[in-house]
Order: sequence, then C-alpha cells, then structure tokens
Amino acid sequence: MKKLYIISYYFAPLGRADGINRTYLSKFLAEKGWNIEVISCHNPKGLLRNFQKDEKLLNILPNSVKINPIPNHYGRINELFSLMQFSKDPFPSWIEPAIRQGEKIISKRGIIYAIAPPVTNVKVAAKLAKKAGLPLVIDFRDDDFTLNKRHVQQAESIIASTKRSLKNMLEFYAVDSQKGEVIYNGYAVKTSSTKKIRKDNELTIIYSGLLNHSQHPIMLIKALRNMEERYPETKGKVKINYYGPRNYYTSLFLKRYLNQKIQFHGYIPFQEVLKKIEQSDVAYTSLTKWNEYCIPSKVFQYISMNTPLLGTGPYGALSDFITKHNFGKFSHWQDIDAQTDDIYSFLLDKHSYNTIVNNLANKSSNYSMKTQACNLDIHLQKILKANDTKKNY
Repeated sequence: MKKLYIISYYFAPLGRADGINRTYLSKFLAEKGWNIEVISCHNPKGLLRNFQKDEKLLNILPNSVKINPIPNHYGRINELFSLMQFSKDPFPSWIEPAIRQGEKIISKRGIIYAIAPPVTNVKVAAKLAKKAGLPLVIDFRDDDFTLNKRHVQQAESIIASTKRSLKNMLEFYAVDSQKGEVIYNGYAVKTSSTKKIRKDNELTIIYSGLLNHSQHPIMLIKALRNMEERYPETKGKVKINYYGPRNYYTSLFLKRYLNQKIQFHGYIPFQEVLKKIEQSDVAYTSLTKWNEYCIPSKVFQYISMNTPLLGTGPYGALSDFITKHNFGKFSHWQDIDAQTDDIYSFLLDKHSYNTIVNNLANKSSNYSMKTQACNLDIHLQKILKANDTKKNY
C-alpha cells in the first residue's frame, strides 16, 4: 500500500488557496493509489488571516482520503506576534495536540508529508517522522527561512513550487540538490472552451485571491488611471472586478477607489470564481518586492480558463513563466507606465490577444494539478522504495 500522512494546518473545507490546492492534490494522489491520512486544523481562525469555508470542497475527496481535524485551543496573540515578526510560528499551540493525535494515527509504512507554510506543519511532521521511523518530505509552497535546519535536513526530499524556490531552500538549509523536486501548484479543473469572444475596444479585467500589500492589486487601478489620462478616448472602456476576502486592505486602501467600473465583490466559492475568470477578458496577477521565486496559485486558475494574464512583479519566476509561454504580458511592479502600455495593448490589439488565447489552449495542460500529482506520485514511490531497501539492509 502507498500510504501518505499529510500534515497541513490548512485543508478542506478551508476555501483559501492553501485549502483548495492541498485538497485537490490529495484527490489526484488518491487516484494514483495513495491511501491518505490528513492531519489538519479543525478551527482555523485569525486576526488578519482569512479563513472562509467552502464546504463543497469536501465533496471532491474519495474515501481513500481521511481528514483528521485537530482543534487548536489558542489565543490570537500568537498570530499577532508572528505577523509582527516577534515569533516564527503563528500556531504553536496546535503542535502538541497534533503530535498526540498523529501518534495514534500513524501505524503503517508510509511517508510523512509536511507542507510549509506554516512552519507549524514541519515541526509536527519532523517529530512524528522521527518517532515513527518514517521518511519525511517537506513541501515548500512559499520560501521560508525560519525553520530549524535540523528538521529540514532530516527530510528525505525537499519539494518546492518553482525552480527558483527550490534553489533558495536547498542552498539556505544546506541540503543535497539530489533531494530536490519541483512540483508546481497547478490548476485543479479545466472547463473552459478554447475560444473567447470579447467586444471591440472594451476590456474586463479580473483579480481573484487575497488582497494585501504583498500583492498590492491597487497598482492595476493606478495603471488604468494613467492610461485614461494619457489616452482620454479609453476612459470608461476598461472594467475591473476584484474577488477575495474582505480584510484590512479592502477596507482601508481599496474602498476609496471603487466606482461603477471598479468593483469589489468579496469572497465567493472556488467553482463560482472559475466561472467569473472564464467570463473575463484578462486576469490580473501582482507581486511586490522579495517575491522573485513565486508564481501565485491564482495564475494557474487563470490559465485553466484560457484567460490571458496581465502580470506585474519583480523579475523572476512569474515573469519567466508568462513570457516563456506567451501566456500574457508582464511588467515590473514599480513601472506604472509599462503596466499602462500592457493594458492599452490588450484593449486595442485583438490579434495579439487571440494569439495568447490560442497559446493557453495548447500549452496550459502541462500545468494541471493532475499532471503535477502524477510527477509527485513517481517521486514519492522512489522514496518509499529507497526506504524499504535501507531497512532491509
């Protein structure tokens, strides 16, 4: 039996990207024959973090995936300390309950799989793997430089979401490069047709996901205003729709910019947001400084709907991804004029737009979550086999 013990504080029915991605990954691994036990948090909550629930996510999981939700009896002061950089771990009070329950659950040959962030998962998984004598795999969905190096070096393999991230993690934690593997976030489902019909000289842009200063999606509004000042004939031709949880950023920063053409719709469930992406002409993704390694999860949702990308951020993994495949347009996050040019080009150049749509239709399947799960399945089987060989000696 292929047995996998996933330690993930975030999991279904959590409706944010962490919960969605980890739930679908478990589904696709189960379809490859893995029997999966998930140790997750029963009651995730926070001061500034968003924890909306999407109960429909539970319906996609087969019987071979069992969720073990462990309550966290914590004060929110831990999260505040973490956000203020006083503490490395936002959920320390969950560690001991998760370890106690994990010791009861882990009873068979298998792999213990920790997903970071949060670092809480790695702390729990490292202790469980050591006690059970099972191989540990650490999966970095974001770069994290706050872990105990001993825990990372204990791992049989390091997984990362991009090549740049994998290089960063292997070098920082002094881990052999042979232990590394890239598994992209990927997209869960693809239901879009290959054709997009859009009106001449009109453009609808969507942004979906968390809204905060790491993404700073107000940059899109500033670029739009700049375009309308530079080209007055474009005024009112572009509409922006934001979808995501309400938080400090939406209340204190975004709200002042909203009008008939720039609207914030709040959080909607995953399947509904996919329909909104498909109905949009262009999908916006943004990053600010120190995120060179990152390709946001929303990017893969966008390409699954054959929706051209309007990207901005530091030059790195995201810019490479967009430009290499011609999935859209990219400009530096500090260059508002370049962002303005990109919007203007999308608005007027339908030939270039249609070329991008065709590229998405032809190439995006390489980045499905199902494809990524197949790659991960092969990698994990090698770890199981190597561990069995080691024990026989």
